[in-house]
Amino acid sequence: MGKILQKGIFFAVITALISGFSIFYNKLVLIKGIDPLNFNILKNGGVAFFLSILFISFSGKRMFFIKNTVRHWWKLLCIGIIGGSIPFYLFFEGLKMTSALNATLIHKTLFIWVALMAIPFLGERLSFFQVIGYFFIIFSTFFIGEFSNVHFGHGELMIIGATLLWSVETILSKIFLKNISSMILAWGRMFFGTLFLIFIALFQGRLQTVIQVPTTQLFPLLGSILFLIGYVTSWYYALQLAPATTVTVVLVLSIPITNILTALFITHTLTSLQFTNNVLITVSVACIIFSLPSIRTYVKRLSTHNS
Repeated sequence: MGKILQKGIFFAVITALISGFSIFYNKLVLIKGIDPLNFNILKNGGVAFFLSILFISFSGKRMFFIKNTVRHWWKLLCIGIIGGSIPFYLFFEGLKMTSALNATLIHKTLFIWVALMAIPFLGERLSFFQVIGYFFIIFSTFFIGEFSNVHFGHGELMIIGATLLWSVETILSKIFLKNISSMILAWGRMFFGTLFLIFIALFQGRLQTVIQVPTTQLFPLLGSILFLIGYVTSWYYALQLAPATTVTVVLVLSIPITNILTALFITHTLTSLQFTNNVLITVSVACIIFSLPSIRTYVKRLSTHNS
């Protein structure tokens, strides 16, 4: 169990790294004038296409894939709507109206909402040290971090709505991962999510604009597709191996990453307050990770072996 948890945390860290870079990059792509709905249809559709090719062509087990998918259609459809379509539309519509840093800060409150739901619905428990770590992350983000400068306009409210939907999706995914592989669930999220986004575009009479996206906008989309492939595959794998409360709090590490990227390429400055915020978040997440019993046992064994 200890090695499985460690592996889950490792992939959660990978997800946080991808998320930190991805939100910053996607903000730059949206600035170039891509409509958020078109952006999500093409981006999510590209990921769904890649995962389909991966399963059907490279695995050599096409019938196995189809049979195991059909048994869980309703679960995949549910994840596609709740996690792979509506929140993406809300998030990127909101991202167009606010900064990448604000979007990251709001999105990373995910760990709070997931914890509130994981305790009653998943039976997960938080240790005393985890609660203390949560407190310091919340304190750092809401009181000394940039969150104090967030003004709740339409963009921010859309991102809050997306975050709440992704929180529900996290709980459902943790339940569904008991009998569905992480890769199939990731495929279902992107495939059915894309279909639902296409339905939204059709309902709004905007499907023609998806087909007519200029070729100059397609190349930047490749970066977004690659980021999302890495994110969705590593995220579901981490969630399959580790508690939802653990992987979502590790995801908070993307805040310092987006913060630093913004300082390097946008504002060209990193204030002492931002530096303190980054350090406190990183230390708090590290303390939460190392407070987990199996991690402490692993570190203790490692130190004993090295001595």
